[in-house]
Amino acid sequence: MRLYQAVLALSTILCAGTAAPTVYTSEYITLGCPSSTSPSATETQQYEALNDFATLLYLQKMPTKAFNTYVATHLINHAATVPGDGAALALKTVGPLVSASAFVIEQLFVGQDRGVTYFKATTPMGTAAAIDMFRMSGTCLVEHWVIQNPVLNSTNPHPYF
Repeated sequence: MRLYQAVLALSTILCAGTAAPTVYTSEYITLGCPSSTSPSATETQQYEALNDFATLLYLQKMPTKAFNTYVATHLINHAATVPGDGAALALKTVGPLVSASAFVIEQLFVGQDRGVTYFKATTPMGTAAAIDMFRMSGTCLVEHWVIQNPVLNSTNPHPYF
């Protein structure tokens, strides 16, 4: 937690002189962002939102709360394991997997209205290194990509994590 607070404090200092956040009000409304999100956000606010989403989803295993709080109803989804767009369909697919798995968030980044989580997932199917990337409209997650790689034996002394 101290590291998170230090990174957040440094981010706040570094972003203090940056331009006003970009506002995508039309997309924010069209894609059905939850009222708990904001159409306008600084990178620090986006970092806080993505960190809270990832904590709710991966660590606290509360996928419904995570999605209802941060994900657009009409989420644009590029995940091959989800058969279409929309938060409800993504939640229906991801929810059971989250319950049956263990996660370690390795890294989390936000910049240029994109957010990335890099994590270790131990699922009933095995262990994987995974990246979830989101496009954000303010603090709302509006578009999603995922890359997963099974953790294999390696001669590298520090593969994946």
